[in-house]
Amino acid sequence: MRYIRQPGPVEPERHFVSLTDAVPIAIELKAGQIVLSALAEELNRLGAISAYLSVQEANVRQLEFVMPAPSPDDDHTAWWSETYSLAGSARIKEAGLVVGWRDGGPFIHCHGSWTDETGAQFAGHMLPDRCIIKDTATFTGWMFPDARFEGQFDPETNFTLFQPNGTAAKPDAHAALVRLRPNVEIGQELGKICEKLGWAKAEVHGLGSLIGASFDNGDAMESYATEFLVRTGSINLEGPQSGADIDILIVGLDGEIMQGPLRKNDNAVLMTCELVLLRSEQSC
Repeated sequence: MRYIRQPGPVEPERHFVSLTDAVPIAIELKAGQIVLSALAEELNRLGAISAYLSVQEANVRQLEFVMPAPSPDDDHTAWWSETYSLAGSARIKEAGLVVGWRDGGPFIHCHGSWTDETGAQFAGHMLPDRCIIKDTATFTGWMFPDARFEGQFDPETNFTLFQPNGTAAKPDAHAALVRLRPNVEIGQELGKICEKLGWAKAEVHGLGSLIGASFDNGDAMESYATEFLVRTGSINLEGPQSGADIDILIVGLDGEIMQGPLRKNDNAVLMTCELVLLRSEQSC
């Protein structure tokens, strides 16, 4: 498994977890609405302080995004590309949105894929404050009434990153907000979390970055800096085939896009993973 040393000190705790409840929601955005402000307003109306949402096949009249890029200095292991802009007949094929709080206001971390008016596909990190809906689009997922992702400076990576923060202990909770630190194997670390919580099975939703990617079919993304979206995911701690099954969409430094099930025990986190676990069994 690949490893990249980060610029700051390595913290002993390699994951963070906040237990919460997950309330299913669907939010409809209309033509002309800006994704960040419109979602934030609706979640505030619903009394949520954080959410994880997804959207598929949504037409937008403007979409701006960045992709992974080499760092311009020695203070970070990777950076972002120039900003790319799509307009006119752009379309979000699939995207995941972690809705939280940063710098005193609502903030969204979004990864996904989209096409331009010619049908060419791109993927990366969407800028939701610069994405304008063209036709009515429905965002579905879960809101979290008593926990949220909050932007905090992380000395290890030298970035401000989302971290889960809960307001109360929730021993009977059926959801967990999770952040994974660099250089842990994504499936193994999620398995440790489920074992600690006493969860036999859980769904996995979210996004993050990996040091390249190794897939079940033998394919590999060699790019050391990536951004990915979980398309489907599950943790199962029971039986001979126990472990993580995670299917992702991922983009690398050169804009290469790959997707498929990850090879077990062979995919290390680059910067962070912001994930939601939904419990699907009562006990381990």
